[in-house]
Amino acid sequence: MPSSKRPSNEKLSPSPRSKRRRSYLSDTYTDASSDFQEQSLNVFILDAKMKPETIEELSSLIDNFHHFDKHPFLKEKEGSTQRQLRICSSVKDADVVVTVVQMRKRLERHVDWSIARRKAIVTPSWLRDSVTSRQLLPCGKYAALGELYEQTVRNCPDADCSQKFPDAGSDSEFLQEVSESSDPKHPIKKDSKIRYNHRYACMRHSPLLCPNQGLVERLAILRRHRELEGLDMQALSYERAISVIKAFPHHIIADNIHEVSDLPHIGQKIRSKIQEFIQHGDISECKNVLSETRYRSSVDFTAIYGVGPVTARKLYSSGLRTINDLEKHYEVSPQTNDDIANNLSQGYRLVSSTTGLPQLSIKVGLALREELSLQIPRSEVEEIHDVVMNELAHIRSGCVSTITGGYRRGKAESNDIDIVVSHKDLKCGGDQVKGLCAKLVKRLYDQGLVTHVMHMSSFREHDTLRTTHWDSLEKALAVFILPSHGKEQKHVHRRLDLIFAAPEVYWTAVVGWTGSKMFERDLRLWAKQEKGMKFGSSGISRLHDSKLYFPKSEREVFELLDLEWIHPTLRNADL
Repeated sequence: MPSSKRPSNEKLSPSPRSKRRRSYLSDTYTDASSDFQEQSLNVFILDAKMKPETIEELSSLIDNFHHFDKHPFLKEKEGSTQRQLRICSSVKDADVVVTVVQMRKRLERHVDWSIARRKAIVTPSWLRDSVTSRQLLPCGKYAALGELYEQTVRNCPDADCSQKFPDAGSDSEFLQEVSESSDPKHPIKKDSKIRYNHRYACMRHSPLLCPNQGLVERLAILRRHRELEGLDMQALSYERAISVIKAFPHHIIADNIHEVSDLPHIGQKIRSKIQEFIQHGDISECKNVLSETRYRSSVDFTAIYGVGPVTARKLYSSGLRTINDLEKHYEVSPQTNDDIANNLSQGYRLVSSTTGLPQLSIKVGLALREELSLQIPRSEVEEIHDVVMNELAHIRSGCVSTITGGYRRGKAESNDIDIVVSHKDLKCGGDQVKGLCAKLVKRLYDQGLVTHVMHMSSFREHDTLRTTHWDSLEKALAVFILPSHGKEQKHVHRRLDLIFAAPEVYWTAVVGWTGSKMFERDLRLWAKQEKGMKFGSSGISRLHDSKLYFPKSEREVFELLDLEWIHPTLRNADL
């Protein structure tokens, strides 16, 4: 059963002796036998997920810490202050909160977030090491939650201020766009250039679900069929038509079909499909395609990591038709959830000679196909993001991040998780994030959170002369699994994409990785054909002289390209 939220003023009894200690310790008192004043610092032990023996241990440590009267933690001088620890029963009164909880979602069940931001939230190791060293240690190294790292450092009772961060200053603009982008209410202004019949998807509002969603889903089958058959130009034609219909604000019926005929990218062939759908509620070719064994097999095959349309066609030509055939071909036995972990650590591991980490091969993709095909709810996306950023905080402080992809476009469930990471230091942040991707993935792997790596790349200089789309950011495409605790529901493997960008190109990376695919394609096309510029996730440059632009917000990305701002939830130009 899920634990109930504990009121912030609820008393905690970590040991039978805690009441006795609270009865004789005051917040501040003067010891008559010495020349220094002693101040007591309040420690609140959050017992959530904490074993009883751990609670008793921490309680005893605080007790021992108090009794080091002959060994002051600050050098004993006349008028100096000795600071001791005591257990407090309310988190509101605490100077330090000790917890094993490392995710915001879990912490908020017990501590109000506004209170947590005003406290130093540390792991039990802070208390253990402080007692061992007989001094209050800086809290940064022991921050329990990555996203509260700065608050923990700032609110730490230690005397060392070297870790403390200055006020955000100019960085506030760098960070504000994430929260500003969370409001989907952006109606079209009267003088707006945005219109549903525009040629470019980056100049249209494309909602997640449109008035003609049924028609879009049938056309998507034909687009997918062309793609699987290697008919890329035909697939692109259907993709463009779908993006236009997604933005059409009215339900298409016989009375307004003439309006659709005037839309860009709607040719005679597509128009005939639309008319058929209006008359019969379906498209006959879709029925034929769905009944084809070749199409069904290709769809199943390409759902496996490492199998694209070309490989799928080769497998089909060699006589393979089903997933069972594929398992026999690659010598993979049907897996149960209990068997997957064991087999992945034995026969299905292909270690990369570059990273030294297990690679995700077709064999592993087959073993994980059921888990990786499951949709990821928004709550789990957020939980995984919190875990990743918490682990990152142990490697590098001051990092910022944005969850992009379908999550940012408003989808209730995602196929994978995309996280763009940078550093808040606009001047030196580039050096702070360089090489950080590999370090984070290695740490996640050592913690058992990353099981396989599909792809890993390092930073490359932005190539303004390259004519094709190029992403020079540091990236890791991996398989991630949340840790399971006790009798809670077992977690499944998820696809996780980590993208690291220098601060000066952070917002182009956020735009580039938010999607959708057709929105991004037209964004690059607009930049090149209409503005003589090159846009990519790794930067914006001017074509004729290769001048680079470094936007300080997401809105500025649009402004540099002479585009009106389109909210992420209105960039769903694909199905």
